[in-house]
Amino acid sequence: MSIFIRSLKKEEKRMLESLARNGEDVKLARRAQVVLASYNGVPVGQIAQVLDYTDVQVRRIIHFFEEDGIEGLRTKYCGGHPPTFTEEQRQAVVELVESRPRDKGYPLSQWSLSTLQVALIKEKKVEYISRPTIRAILIAKGYRKLRTKTWKESKDQNYEKKKLN
Repeated sequence: MSIFIRSLKKEEKRMLESLARNGEDVKLARRAQVVLASYNGVPVGQIAQVLDYTDVQVRRIIHFFEEDGIEGLRTKYCGGHPPTFTEEQRQAVVELVESRPRDKGYPLSQWSLSTLQVALIKEKKVEYISRPTIRAILIAKGYRKLRTKTWKESKDQNYEKKKLN
């Protein structure tokens, strides 16, 4: 048994045709093609075969269109996994990035994602954190890249005294 959509209003049909032809969102364009094919009387099985969907996918697309119109064709993102890290842990990542590695006991002049990962775990700020997660936290806090900051440090023991004079 095949299902077909209701009759379309002129504006809906024009919008669907535009989305199917010129849609920047490929998924939305293909869903519009499904609705138009159903409107033209093409059976579900044939639509599925031509557009490489399953029968169930085609029926869902038609159902979503019937419920919400063109908005029913748009992808609805529903959150995903809840955040794993607390705001305090995220702040610990930022504070560590803003400190100097030498002050924390690392013989480096700058932080890398790998070194940040090791330091966060070693200082028991987190049990485990991946490098992509560190990058995502930093980007969310306004950091674009770990920019290289280089500086020269003197081996002279009196350097700090001389620098002040």
